[in-house]
Amino acid sequence: MIIGGGPVGLFGAALAGLHGMRVKILESLPELGGQLAAVYPEKLVYDVGGFKAVRARDLAAALVEQAMAQEPDVCLGERVERIEEDLDGLLHVITAGGDHPTRLALVTAGIGAFAPRRMPAEGADAFEGRGVHYFVPSFADFAGKGVAVVGGGDTAVDWALAISDYADKVVLIHRRTGFRAQEASLRQLLGLPHVRLLAPAELRAVLGTERVEAIRVEWTAEKRLEEIALDDVVSGLGFVPNLGPMKDWGFSWEGPRIVVRPESMETGRRHVFAAGDIATYPGKVVLIATGFGEIAIAVARMRHILHPEASPHLPHSSNIEHARVVE
Repeated sequence: MIIGGGPVGLFGAALAGLHGMRVKILESLPELGGQLAAVYPEKLVYDVGGFKAVRARDLAAALVEQAMAQEPDVCLGERVERIEEDLDGLLHVITAGGDHPTRLALVTAGIGAFAPRRMPAEGADAFEGRGVHYFVPSFADFAGKGVAVVGGGDTAVDWALAISDYADKVVLIHRRTGFRAQEASLRQLLGLPHVRLLAPAELRAVLGTERVEAIRVEWTAEKRLEEIALDDVVSGLGFVPNLGPMKDWGFSWEGPRIVVRPESMETGRRHVFAAGDIATYPGKVVLIATGFGEIAIAVARMRHILHPEASPHLPHSSNIEHARVVE
């Protein structure tokens, strides 16, 4: 069982499956990819092996493809509430959706579950799922549409850039004239002829009948209202990480991270492991690349627990007869 479908969890699913384990991924977000997909999809990542530079969303897509080649079960939109152990030593990972029994659990929850910052505009809650988005669907869904993106940080600008490849009209609304996003990304976005910037301005209302038809924006310096016809509103206000119930799972914590044994990635709980940003030990370096290495250590230990007769070290993948390779 892998708790967290970000980059480290996805590599965990790929490696565990490669070495003969049946894997289930539990992810609190409605899509796999973690921060790569949800927070900064357009950012370039420079510190992952094999790439001079790779766009975050492309890295996430590659990791998803690699993991899915091993055919894991995937449960999206399920936040884990607790981990219990029965008298037979079987773990029960409990979510609002039910009980997921497993012999071993690997926590790769990054910096916790992500909750989107809500838009306070009138009507935003009523139209959620009907044109108001806190989690972006496939960008292709915006083809030929008019889309408003709210926010002035990296999330908003990255999403607006990605949406601009498909939408006929993009409106970026920010309450200040200054932006927190990378200047190069902002310049690229504002240089597009079908992108309009509204700043300083605030979204006051989302309008429509069955779904979004327009928005009402206030130009705050002038106290002037403007209504704009469009089809979708995307929140780019970012996400708030929250450890939530994890704090009560019986781990030893150092700040927001679980203390693990670096030689095995085991937590203080029997048969529960942790890797990636959520795990810590002396000398820890918080990078995706580090998380990938921690996955190999954890999978080696888990494999040995399941098959004590096997070597405690992982064989090279080129020597695994059952490995499923996607051309």
